[in-house]
Amino acid sequence: MSTGSILGIDFGTTNTAAAFFDKAGKLRVVPVTDKSVTLPSVVWFHAADKAIVGHAARRQIIDDPRHTVFGAKRFLGRRFQSEYVTQHKDKYAFGLVEAEDGYTAVTMYGKQTSLTDVAHLIIKQIHTLANHAAGTPFRECVLTVPAHASSRQRAAVRHAAEQAGLQVRAIINEPTAAALYYANLRNPEQTVMVFDLGGGTFDATLLAVQNKVVKVLATGGDAFLGGANFDERIVEMLVNDFQQKHGIDLRGNKVVMQRLVFAAESAKMALSQRDATVLRVPCIAQKDGGFIDFDYTLTRKRLEEMAFQLIERTASACDDVLERAKLKADQIDELVLVGGQTRMPAIRQRFSHFKRMSSDKEVNPELGVAVGAAILGRNLARGITGLADVVPMPISIMVPGGAQHEVIPANTPVPATKSVTMELPMIPGPLSIALFEALDTTTVDRELLGTVRVELDWRTTYKGPTTLELRMGQDFVLSAALVSPQGARHPLAISDMRAPKRSA
Repeated sequence: MSTGSILGIDFGTTNTAAAFFDKAGKLRVVPVTDKSVTLPSVVWFHAADKAIVGHAARRQIIDDPRHTVFGAKRFLGRRFQSEYVTQHKDKYAFGLVEAEDGYTAVTMYGKQTSLTDVAHLIIKQIHTLANHAAGTPFRECVLTVPAHASSRQRAAVRHAAEQAGLQVRAIINEPTAAALYYANLRNPEQTVMVFDLGGGTFDATLLAVQNKVVKVLATGGDAFLGGANFDERIVEMLVNDFQQKHGIDLRGNKVVMQRLVFAAESAKMALSQRDATVLRVPCIAQKDGGFIDFDYTLTRKRLEEMAFQLIERTASACDDVLERAKLKADQIDELVLVGGQTRMPAIRQRFSHFKRMSSDKEVNPELGVAVGAAILGRNLARGITGLADVVPMPISIMVPGGAQHEVIPANTPVPATKSVTMELPMIPGPLSIALFEALDTTTVDRELLGTVRVELDWRTTYKGPTTLELRMGQDFVLSAALVSPQGARHPLAISDMRAPKRSA
């Protein structure tokens, strides 16, 4: 059991928030400014080794977009050569590059900075603010990640927090954290679905809540859908409209595109409160020796038309989760909405067929996840957890020759130990077995976790089929072991498989 308070941190794509329980047992959300309790997940580098985080950095998206990093969480823990990074890296004014380890990094003033270091700056800032609010330094934390975060992404967030001087007591899925918050508000015995649409990802998680204990029944969602996609739809429309009016294609100018993204996000947020808003971006292009200002009136109706397919993608994911759990929408007691994008009225209208939907006053969309993390931190300090989570994506293996086997299915309760028995080829020397997250033929959905090495001595000593045992812990850390037909057990180290460096 911990003697001190454990800080709950929601490191988000757009904003980061934190909460904790003070010595009197009162929940406290960490204030960022006099008017805000969320820290923009934005870092402005005003020199290679000097950076500012938060609201001041966010203002630099317009003034100095080449040195202002936002949305870093979407690329954190992803290989630079992955299809996702390839599709999105050119949409930002700041430079995304391939680091020596094959993962995605940024370049600032000629110096390469890992995205883990960027995340560290954000977590360090919220940690500093939390220390000030509590009047005592926090040494431990609970971190949240999207339910579909890969092992690489979880490890990257953990490392960023450790760099900030925090011991990570647990990493919890964001919708599960939101459910803990929900369970703490009431003492229900209900089945709820957490609809978590943040800036970068969408998670739909079905949970049973009983006596403030949360049990995950099934989880799903869309790892490539978030509020940023809504912004992109607006920007695409604006660019097309500008090209039709002025004959100028803005897509080739990253700085201009980033300014439009910023304006689109602000307009989207305004349209949750009103029917129309004006987007104004000064001096966006030059023509006939003068500057052209961007001026466009966007209506809520037009935004809803553009976002229709995105909203339907969330509905499809929810249907898949319900089907996996063999339940229907009318059997769900409440749809719990978290993530800033859920403030969009069209989303609430689309899911009005659920019995009940949480209101902003009951579950704060921006703070629910951070508060849930703080609740888990309090429980851990008391020696309890209050939740039972599941494996978000299946864990599979590939043996030499290309044969693939799913070992740990998705939605398996954790901790879990599963195994697969196979014949290993008697090739000379050591044999490598690749471990994957999600058995899929596309590089977008299949994340290489690493390899385990089976020495020749093992195969010559123990004849017959060999069993590979994989264990996913409560903290989503994977371990492996070999088991012989005779019952001998041999732990294996999981070696990271780095992406190959580009040749010069």
